[in-house]
Parts: sequence; C-alpha cells; structure tokens
Amino acid sequence: MALGFFDGVHLGHQSLLKQTKRIAEKNKLKFTAMTFDPHPNEVIKWEKDLRYLTPLALKIERMAAFGVDKLFVIKFNLSLASLQPSDFIKQYVLGLQAKHIVVGFDFTFGNKAQGNVDYLQKVSKNNAFDVTVISKQAHNGEKISSTLIRKIVRDGDVHLVPYYMGHQLEVKGFVYISNRHKHEKKKKSEIHIENKYILPAPGVYRVEIKNGNKACQGLFIRYGSSKRNDEISGQIIEMLKGGVAEELTVKFLNKIPFGSMPEYSSNFKEVIK
Repeated sequence: MALGFFDGVHLGHQSLLKQTKRIAEKNKLKFTAMTFDPHPNEVIKWEKDLRYLTPLALKIERMAAFGVDKLFVIKFNLSLASLQPSDFIKQYVLGLQAKHIVVGFDFTFGNKAQGNVDYLQKVSKNNAFDVTVISKQAHNGEKISSTLIRKIVRDGDVHLVPYYMGHQLEVKGFVYISNRHKHEKKKKSEIHIENKYILPAPGVYRVEIKNGNKACQGLFIRYGSSKRNDEISGQIIEMLKGGVAEELTVKFLNKIPFGSMPEYSSNFKEVIK
C-alpha cells in the first residue's frame, strides 16, 4: 500500500507508485494506495480556498491508470488529525491488513505529525508489515513537490509543468456559448472551471482542448477577475451549439506574450484594472 496525499500524482508520486506496484507483483499482493480528502490544510489551517492540481475525481482517474487495484480514500477531519501515530498504524495499516507500505522520505502522520518514516520503520519490526521509503525526487536540484508545482502554475509558467508532473496541467470545465459575443469576428465562449482546480496566472495560453474523442489546439484567456469570466476558443468551440453547456478537458501548453496577441491586450487590461 502506497500512502500519501498525492496531489498532482507528479513524478515523485509516480516513482513511489511504480515501486509499490513492483513490490506487490513480486509478492503476489494487491497493489493498493491510500489518500485523504480534503487536504489537511483545509482542516488544520482553515485554508478553505485551497486549490488542487488533481481534485479527488481526477486523482482517482490517475491512480486507476497506474493500475492501483484498490484505492482507500480516507476523510481527513479533526478526529483523524488528532490520532496518535500508534492508533493510525492500528487502524489504517494493520486494520487494512497491509503487508508492505511504501511512503516518501518526508511522509508524516498522526497528531501534530509526530509519526514519520523512522517511526514506521521502528514499529514495523514488531508487526507484520514491511516499510519501503522512497528518496527525494528532484529536477534541476529542486525537490519535486505539489507545493512547487502549484507555485509554477500560479506564476503562469505552465510550460514547465511536464518536467515535474510528466504531462501538462489538465483541468476540466464547462463551456457556454454566450450571445453577447455574436457581434465579434471570432466566437469566444465563457468557460467555467470546477472551483477546486488551481488555475494559472492571468494571461493568454495556448491549450489543447478535448471534447469526447475530438481534440484541437486553441486559446484560453485567463482573466482571473470577478468582472469577466475566462474565455476559450478553438475549432471544437466553433462546432458547439450556442447556449449548450459542454464539458471540456483543457491542457495548458504555454503562455503567449501579450505583444504577439494585440487583439486580446486591450480587453485584458480593461478587465483587470
């Protein structure tokens, strides 16, 4: 069983999951993982506006794609946060009959994060489970972490995301064709992204848009303002019927300098004033 929060299921997480899968196959055990929801900071630090690289539904998809046989999603609340490390082991390791657990080098658990990898290794000697600790995964000398990737996204450097996640930043949302854009030469459509996704800094981005089995490249205009909804354009958008909400998957490829997109600059500057 792999243990962690796994936001982003980034390259560090992928290394951990691959090792867990190898151990499971070698020992003819089920390949399982445990994650938590919501993020501990939402409960302990009251960060109610916390955004995710992979909200729970997308995280579950990614885990399934890695071949996880069973995923345990544990509700994180104050009761769980206050568990003593020994009680966490009894309930969530021994209680689930885990024979081998795999964690990152900085994994912590239990009341005030008193449990760590040293504690796990010590306790395992007297119990029927083994422990494997995955070392730090880095890129350009920086630890690959969800916190770092979220910062990269907030800064608008979406082209760097694949170096840490192994793929582009991906979000899902609904697009609406608005009648108020009919007078414009290019049809622009409002897009509403699920609240829990983290989004990049305001700007214009080149994106890949998917709708069912159709895909194309397009533009995502991120206003980041309550005055105007974000917009998206592309061949798929042109094919949608006006007023019909459609679910799209959007992958951010790179940010486009405003100097090369003068048709958006004036609108953008007016909205963010």
